[in-house]
Amino acid sequence: MAPTVTRLAPSPTGHLHLGHAWSFLCTWALARANGWSIRLRLEDLDASRSSVDARLDALWCLAWLGVDWDGEPELQSAHADRHRRAMDDLAARGLLFQAPQSRAQVRAARAGTPEPSEANAPNEGDAILRFPASLRPPPGAAWGFRDRACNHRLACPPGARTIHDELHGDRTLDPSMVWGDPLIWMKAGVPSYQLAVVVDDLAAGVTDVVRGEDLLDSAVLQSVVIEALGGTRPRWWHLPLVVDEADRRLAKRHDALSLRSLSAAGATPGRVRRLVLHWCGMGNLDGESSLDGLARGVTPHALRSLVTTKTRLCVTPDIVRWLCQGS
Repeated sequence: MAPTVTRLAPSPTGHLHLGHAWSFLCTWALARANGWSIRLRLEDLDASRSSVDARLDALWCLAWLGVDWDGEPELQSAHADRHRRAMDDLAARGLLFQAPQSRAQVRAARAGTPEPSEANAPNEGDAILRFPASLRPPPGAAWGFRDRACNHRLACPPGARTIHDELHGDRTLDPSMVWGDPLIWMKAGVPSYQLAVVVDDLAAGVTDVVRGEDLLDSAVLQSVVIEALGGTRPRWWHLPLVVDEADRRLAKRHDALSLRSLSAAGATPGRVRRLVLHWCGMGNLDGESSLDGLARGVTPHALRSLVTTKTRLCVTPDIVRWLCQGS
């Protein structure tokens, strides 16, 4: 029987926060309670934002929380060859095309109207960008992957697709109506997230992906890429998001809630673990929790209950005070 494998995949682009701690601790607890192997991948493809300091901070945060993994950490940027091989495979199947055009140019070609200037073009803030036939390869033709310094798009086939999530149940949508032809390779010479995460998970033999529910719809799109590359879908576990008092999901702009800042203010790993168990319905905020207690308390049933009841995981000032003062 093939091993069950999950992964931790922080992006070293800034200080990690309580939302990351929630995701990492839930992943670790599910894995250690159920005998899964854990891989660590540092997703450092964003060269403009990734740094050695942020990489070291991510490793420090995991160690501080008590999260361990199996094998050596892996840098995503060290595997450019396998990303390029995946692009070659998709090109051979006629599933990608070069896309050097701006959004304004694509809109103009799609509408058959003169190209508007970028200054006057309406803001297309959503992710949908459908390319007309004039900018796509002809039916049955395969465009090679030669110009690696050019944007490439996935020729996303239309039609509804359904994936199953272990916490949310079935999710059905038409990826072509959500993303159009999604960006899959960037002119910076690196894959987009939607390609890189699939290729690297397949290479690592990942069977279970635990991450935030903001990526639930992305799993449907990634199922298209997985199948195009001849892979097997993982089991997906999309966790509820941690938010601030304004109901915004935590981001790296929340530096006061970074694990570094909280640690400096007196927070302990045991209290962070206790907070995770509290969010899972395991009692009030009182005392500290061990790693063993965490592995016993973060169960599939507890996580499904959070989704079913739409429980809000909110970091309030009272929670921050308790984390840092223990009372």
